[in-house]
Amino acid sequence: MKIIIFSDSHKDFGSMVKVMEREAPVNWLIHAGDVHRDVEDLEVMYPRIPLAYVKGNNDYFIHDVPEDRFFTFEGIKIFLTHGHNYGVKYSLAKLYQKGEAMGADLVIFGHTHVAHCEKIGDVTLFNPGAATRSYGVLEINDGKFEIEIRQI
Repeated sequence: MKIIIFSDSHKDFGSMVKVMEREAPVNWLIHAGDVHRDVEDLEVMYPRIPLAYVKGNNDYFIHDVPEDRFFTFEGIKIFLTHGHNYGVKYSLAKLYQKGEAMGADLVIFGHTHVAHCEKIGDVTLFNPGAATRSYGVLEINDGKFEIEIRQI
């Protein structure tokens, strides 16, 4: 199972299309917010690929999209947020605490535009960085996952 993770695309749809072509086949997409219009374009361009997303701090007029999502996929518990509500530009402590309290295996966030991958205890904190420069690849097999940052 191959999942591509984007965040902070800010209307640079072309970079995401390049990634999708390079990484094909893709089973699933995740977008950690900023900008929702890009999510809508992904849904149109790749209608057969399921997409999980949240809104970010620049998605001002979007009211029907959650800021946080928690779901289990292929046995992996994932907490997805943009991160601005957890002060991720200053510290990852609040985000880590939230993920741990929810029992998440993987916390995916954005907002900082800086790619980051760190495991603390049983929780992996992952930011794919701005979609203009980097993205994430999550591979899940037999209830275990590997995640990495790749450059555009």
